[in-house]
Amino acid sequence: MSKRKENEEFGSSTKKKRSQFKKEWLTEFLVDTTLPHASGRKTVAMKEIFEYSDTDNALICSLCRKAGVNGEWSTGKTWSEWKIDYLKRHLNHNSHLEAVQKLHNQSRGFLMNFLKETPDSRNNRIEYAQRYKSSPEEVNILIDNILLAVKLNSSMLSVQEIHNHMAKYVKIPDSWRSKNYAFEFLDCINAIVKRETFTEIRRSPFHTLIIDESTDISVSKMLIIYIKFRRSGSNIHETVFCWHQTSNCL
Repeated sequence: MSKRKENEEFGSSTKKKRSQFKKEWLTEFLVDTTLPHASGRKTVAMKEIFEYSDTDNALICSLCRKAGVNGEWSTGKTWSEWKIDYLKRHLNHNSHLEAVQKLHNQSRGFLMNFLKETPDSRNNRIEYAQRYKSSPEEVNILIDNILLAVKLNSSMLSVQEIHNHMAKYVKIPDSWRSKNYAFEFLDCINAIVKRETFTEIRRSPFHTLIIDESTDISVSKMLIIYIKFRRSGSNIHETVFCWHQTSNCL
């Protein structure tokens, strides 16, 4: 029995150990492959293509993930035994080559659109980019200025003057100070208030409705609507005024 045990211990000690992934592979090994932003084949370090996650002990192909390829290379590829040849094989796999071609076509399409871009389209693109860069605090200031103009019963033309005055003390995007954006903000605010108000009216146990026709100076017919209701669980009555422009008033 003792001899058998010695043989088992000797066999376990001579058994091949599992290889672990070595991070230096990504910097030391160079590969000749195709890249989305380059023509022909280029020699680059593996770190330009692969990313290693210590937490998951997994390897990710950044190109496959960016191209949205389904598979383990986009989420994290693992092996029980790591070999550098596995990475090289992936670079010649059809799924990886298709991912590179997809990214190449996307970058080429962006370049063609950029060359065909009109001055107006370019200004709109820059304007939208500035919107996404704006912080929530800046947007809150713009909305507060519009609500202030509404509270003071001022026209939307005065909002631009309020924006310019506030810009002396706080940062406000230049492209958002025009009266056009004041109307756009007002439409967004109106949509939210309208949705919340009509929700309260539907929940109200009692409400009254008064409708009348009116014609303004431009001979445009409008329906003037008064709604008086009581919020659910409250004894206070509220009145809502709104209008609807129409060409065929009853």
